[in-house]
Amino acid sequence: MRPNTANSFLELLFITLLIGSLLLLCPVRAAATNNVNVQSSNNLNKTDQLPVTIYYETLCSDSMVFITHQLYPSWLRHQKEMKLRLVPFGKAWIEEHPNEEPKYHCQHGPRECQLNILHGCILKKLPPKKAYSVVACLMKNFRTSFEQCMEGHESFQTSVVNCSQGQQGAKLFKEFANETDNVHRPLPFVPTIVADEPYDYYEQDDWLQHFDRKFMERYEAKFGVKL
Repeated sequence: MRPNTANSFLELLFITLLIGSLLLLCPVRAAATNNVNVQSSNNLNKTDQLPVTIYYETLCSDSMVFITHQLYPSWLRHQKEMKLRLVPFGKAWIEEHPNEEPKYHCQHGPRECQLNILHGCILKKLPPKKAYSVVACLMKNFRTSFEQCMEGHESFQTSVVNCSQGQQGAKLFKEFANETDNVHRPLPFVPTIVADEPYDYYEQDDWLQHFDRKFMERYEAKFGVKL
């Protein structure tokens, strides 16, 4: 019997179309798989950060010693894992009366209020890594100058000064006051350290003396990763 030519042709056409459809679908599935792999890789490469907030004063010798010898060296080692925030206010207070300019009072005098605002503007205007290096420089001792510590960051200098002498600086200082009051009013000790948990008065000495060790312990407890 002779084969049915029409049927054979239709079968061949069907098989050809089916193979073509499968070939078109495979790259889409592969692309989708690749996207999943990229997202998974990105999640694996993302480093968890532990929030740490330091409440300090710019002319406080204890703040200077802590930032110079404890905080800044630790941050340099763990900056990928540490979400650091600095709040320059301490035991200051703001005296406010209707229809009057606010009056600032700081533990170490009017100069400290000016420097607290200046630090706030440095932290506001510079990228975090640059801001922390400038603050660490200023906190080395009582003699370091703003101009010295801004070397290499001169492009930010005018905006920082304008901020510190204007309304933006005043607004930042008020924000720092509110944030500090939310921790404890007044702070029992400066500097005060709050790391990812509510303020704990009884842990402060340990944080002040062994900041790097405490940070690594808290990080491991929260994320299960040993630094």
